[in-house]
Amino acid sequence: MTNKAFFALLAALSLASAARAGDFDNFKYADARTLKPFARDLGGLLGSGTSQTARPLGFSGFDIGVRAAAQFSPSSGNAVLKKNNLFGVGFVQAEIGMPYRIDGFVRAGVVEGLTVAGGGLRYGLWNVSDEKGKFNAMLIGMGNMAASRYFYAVHFNAAAVCSLNVPVISPFVSAGYDFTRLNAQGVADPALDGKQVRTAEPRVSAGFRLKMNLGYLSAAITQTHGRSLLGASAGFRF
Repeated sequence: MTNKAFFALLAALSLASAARAGDFDNFKYADARTLKPFARDLGGLLGSGTSQTARPLGFSGFDIGVRAAAQFSPSSGNAVLKKNNLFGVGFVQAEIGMPYRIDGFVRAGVVEGLTVAGGGLRYGLWNVSDEKGKFNAMLIGMGNMAASRYFYAVHFNAAAVCSLNVPVISPFVSAGYDFTRLNAQGVADPALDGKQVRTAEPRVSAGFRLKMNLGYLSAAITQTHGRSLLGASAGFRF
């Protein structure tokens, strides 16, 4: 893949994730029954894209790229977003390797009035192996905040991820939990102003990473709260 094509894909991922983000403004007209289904869907998106490999970066290693996550349709009861429509979020994520198999990362994105920011840590469970056919595994802890004119949310994710060393296309799997707290603000129904809901949902994901010199592409499918999510990322890792 040429550098020109690679950067075009980075731009495409960002644009694709933003395409449906404007629908979040419909939260202004939310009702009480909508809050929890909406919080589940938002938490699933915020918990996506944390890692596409279980290999720590190593001390002074660096990774920067874009992450996009999309859900194929809203959960039952989520009347904020259009029925049977794809929707998603996107952000830029930067990571740095630290001693003792620890990686730190931060992420942020602004799409059509929705601002997302967060970060976390990853910890490799055993000494890194780059030998072909060997497994790596790590634990991940992450926190995010998402805010718009009509709501703000605090999200936490805890997960474990495993990946297999393969020269070009490396598979990975992960499992974890998303914890989301959502607060309504400035909505049309005064009774909901300041209303808070909490959700906790398990997630499982499977995907692959395609390595190209210092660059990479990855894709994953996730199952959480009875819905399917598609994740994609592209970036540089060195």
